[in-house]
Amino acid sequence: MARKSRNAPGSEPESKSKSKGVHFAGSYLYLSVFLSGGSILVLEIAAGRVMAPHFGNTLFNWTSMIGVILAALSVGYAVGGRLADKNPSLKLFYGLMIAGAGLVALVPPLRLAVLPLLESAFSLRTGPVVGGLLLFAAPSVALAALTPFAVRLAAHGEGTLGTVTGNLFTWSTVGSIAGTFLTGFVLVPLFGLNAIFLATALALAAVGGGGLYLAKGETGTKLPLWIFYFAGASLLTGAAATPNVPGKGPDVLHFRENMYHTLRITETVQGTRRVRQLFLDFQPEGAMVVGDDSATHFEYTRFLSLGPAALPEIRRAFFLGGGAFTMPKVLHLLQPGAEIIIAEIDPDVLAAGRRFFRLGKYPKLRVVTGDGRRALRRTEGKFDFIVGDAYRGLRNIPAHLVTREFFEEVRDRLTPQGAFFLNLIAFRAGPGAALYASVYRTMKAVFPQVVVFSTDPNAPTVPQNILLFAFRESRPGRLRRLMEKLAAEPRYRDIAAGRVAPPSARIEGPILTDNYAPVENLIAKGF
Repeated sequence: MARKSRNAPGSEPESKSKSKGVHFAGSYLYLSVFLSGGSILVLEIAAGRVMAPHFGNTLFNWTSMIGVILAALSVGYAVGGRLADKNPSLKLFYGLMIAGAGLVALVPPLRLAVLPLLESAFSLRTGPVVGGLLLFAAPSVALAALTPFAVRLAAHGEGTLGTVTGNLFTWSTVGSIAGTFLTGFVLVPLFGLNAIFLATALALAAVGGGGLYLAKGETGTKLPLWIFYFAGASLLTGAAATPNVPGKGPDVLHFRENMYHTLRITETVQGTRRVRQLFLDFQPEGAMVVGDDSATHFEYTRFLSLGPAALPEIRRAFFLGGGAFTMPKVLHLLQPGAEIIIAEIDPDVLAAGRRFFRLGKYPKLRVVTGDGRRALRRTEGKFDFIVGDAYRGLRNIPAHLVTREFFEEVRDRLTPQGAFFLNLIAFRAGPGAALYASVYRTMKAVFPQVVVFSTDPNAPTVPQNILLFAFRESRPGRLRRLMEKLAAEPRYRDIAAGRVAPPSARIEGPILTDNYAPVENLIAKGF
């Protein structure tokens, strides 16, 4: 009777395995798959922030990054298994890790060279997919191939294949979990994205080099020199590109990439004025005329006067979104006695406001850090005036701040005479007007009176600031008296001229709810 083999299915005979020198420190192999799993999630989380300045911090962006990485994982698992069956070599395994390090190191220079071209060539939907494939697919495939390869290397005895497979995929997944939390909670808030990619590449190269040292006694496999040349050249190129970030220039006073935005502050001379601007994901979100806090740079800011015009006695006001804190400062100058609370989700925006936009000179402006809707819900008391001016870059208004349920919360927090002011960036006509139509209809379903103004009333097919002004209660003659006041007083006449009609009934646009708010899709129709 033949003796039953002790080798796992598909594994090398024990003698052959010994002849190849496949003896290694098992713990080091587990460290390797832990690092590869973590690196893949570092790429995935950071990828969304890389794409955001060019294609927005949208659902399309994050969906694309997740889809691209998952596709790369499936290809990498298949490639890794086949490579291991053909040549179960430690040298090949760690050579693949070093090649993966080189591919990761290429992300910073590719980011600089490729993404500006893609931004002009692709839409908000397709751009993230193409960009994700070009920048992140190849390194993810190489890193994903390591785990099935490691299974092939580690499985030797009868009955161990399942255990080894489970253990290695567990450690790879634990690495992915660690990479996810480390990237989102530590790396992105503290370091630049390019530095994160370079550090990840260096860690992979270091572990890969250590593995090759452990495998120096292995026979039968000789790695091609191009792997080392490629990895070395990529690391040097990545190191050279790491200090360079898209959008930095001589006029930039401050630059920071964090978990919310790519934040940039510039100061330029425009005509006779020196203007300091805040950009989030490379879109202007606020500005200050240096030396004159009463002056406004963006045209839409002057429409904030609708609040004091309609409500001469504003005692309490609440702003959702701080930006450069221009509008809260303007309201404070118009209503010095008012208590003004501002909800700003990004602590770095708040720090920039204090450092660059004179926020510290206005002690009556109280800023709470957190999501605007959550902050409004948690702030006690009612308000005479509430302002919605929160954005996530690239004209992307947060979906949960334009739903019927949110507007109901706003209405319930207003005093009986109170009003709500919403700044919406959209088209008023054409295919892109669906967002405007949806937001208007949603507000009209909650507020009895909604009047609309625009910064460019004669160009409805051009993207512009649309200012929606809504009263909590409908009172006879109130809107008529407001418009008469705007037309009669010189300081308000430009605002009165900006009034526009509600969206046409022919423009499709659903009422937005917390259950159904396809805001990114509506935005993409226009941009």
